[in-house]
Amino acid sequence: MYTNILIPMDPDYTDNFDPLVKLALKVIEEGGTISTLYVNKNYIHHAMAATSPDKPTEIEKAILETVINKFEATVPEDVRGRVYTQRGVVHDEILRVSKRMQADLIIMSPNKRPWLDRFMGSNTRKVMTEAHCSVFVRR
Repeated sequence: MYTNILIPMDPDYTDNFDPLVKLALKVIEEGGTISTLYVNKNYIHHAMAATSPDKPTEIEKAILETVINKFEATVPEDVRGRVYTQRGVVHDEILRVSKRMQADLIIMSPNKRPWLDRFMGSNTRKVMTEAHCSVFVRR
């Protein structure tokens, strides 16, 4: 059983979040928490990354609001942890935040698109091989 679970969320594929939370609820210990992480990768891989603003843009604020709303609608209040947001490379930020929050389990989908669940995405593969804690990949 786990006490500190992290589930990364892609706001473009929020439907993928529901089954991951259902799984987390099956393995969470009493008094445990479920947190989520949204990583904005746009500024990192964009040519303008060096000149991007330090403060969140209006678009980033709107996306974060979507993530928070989905998190609050899906995760029961008694196990609700935090919503983390970072700018960066997705797998690096998942690893960094999971370590900082002392997660004992990361639950992920194999990739963003459910119809491709036979293939493992590069972010999932990297998290699986480098995480300091258990990683559960739900197909």
